Amino acid sequence: MHYKNCMDYLQVRGVLPFRISPFCPVDNLILSTCVYLPFEQVLPSLEEDSWLPLPQAAAALMAQPDWDAGGLILAKDTPKLLLQAAQSTRFQDVQLGCCESVLDDGTQFAALTYRLPDGTLFSAFRGTDDTLVGWKECFAMSYAFPVPAQAKAQEYLIQVAQRHPGKLRVGGHSKGGNLAVWAAVHTPSPIQRRILQVYSNDGPGFGRDLISTQTYQTLADRIVTYIPQTSLVGTLLHQDPRAIVIRSHGIGIIGQHDPFSWEVQGTTFLPLPHRSRRGELEAAGFQAWVDGMDAQEREEFTNILFTLLTASQAETLSDLSQSWADSALAAAKTYADLPQKTRRDMLDYLWRFCLSMGTAAAHFEAPSEDA
Repeated sequence: MHYKNCMDYLQVRGVLPFRISPFCPVDNLILSTCVYLPFEQVLPSLEEDSWLPLPQAAAALMAQPDWDAGGLILAKDTPKLLLQAAQSTRFQDVQLGCCESVLDDGTQFAALTYRLPDGTLFSAFRGTDDTLVGWKECFAMSYAFPVPAQAKAQEYLIQVAQRHPGKLRVGGHSKGGNLAVWAAVHTPSPIQRRILQVYSNDGPGFGRDLISTQTYQTLADRIVTYIPQTSLVGTLLHQDPRAIVIRSHGIGIIGQHDPFSWEVQGTTFLPLPHRSRRGELEAAGFQAWVDGMDAQEREEFTNILFTLLTASQAETLSDLSQSWADSALAAAKTYADLPQKTRRDMLDYLWRFCLSMGTAAAHFEAPSEDA
């Protein structure tokens, strides 16, 4: 049975301009997904006061070599989504600009801003890409406040708002959703008052309870968090309990996280009354493992893990996948050279992980009416 996703939405509602059909949650997902593409190669930077219409930006991007080679993380239909949006009546007058990208030893960050025909702005933050730097930064969210990408997101949103008047929307998918919330919550009050909506599309929560702070509560009724029914990503760390559960037809953690697996109903996503039992138990198991470590232990685990992953000089998940045998040998050699206490700590962390997730799996396999 075919279900409708954001591509189907574009086919049906792509003929409707924003003056007839206002901005909606599915528009947010489309713009938050397209930011995964390497627009930094063709778009005006944050310092430039210029914009490119979406069709022109898409054409310029497609002229770049390997523009659609996003590695293991880029959802396979993303290039097609961009092309379909650029050819639609709805998005043809959307303009793109204020592009910024940072990739160094500790930061993976990218963002751009869309200027809609009604004069409003949508600042979109890129989620974790194929780089190991990006993944290490995600792990660091469990013990560092803020991580470099969160600080960059805050700075970016302030600069966009200071340079360009008008109402604002902010959003992103995966880590990009986390960055959107962090930036909006930590921006000055005059800018916060201009924010119409903040969208976290299956973005992870925060390493400490941001939700209970006064700054978060000021924006709470404008923050929308979507989490697929069996997703793990959107339940990580401290998440807003008001998050909206939606139906995804994806299989496993990656499949559920894929924005093209989210079922669209009209201008929004098909809501569900609660998450699946399996999703709840897996999330509880993972959270129990994280909560069982203090900040110092989380940092040690992260540093050891990525020391092993980069032992073969791999820089991306694709590098690891393409040379997995060499990567495994290099990791084993590096592990053997670690101090005895470090090796023992790592085994302890992994053992605790297996215990936590094993307990969750045992609960899932037990007979239940809602299994």
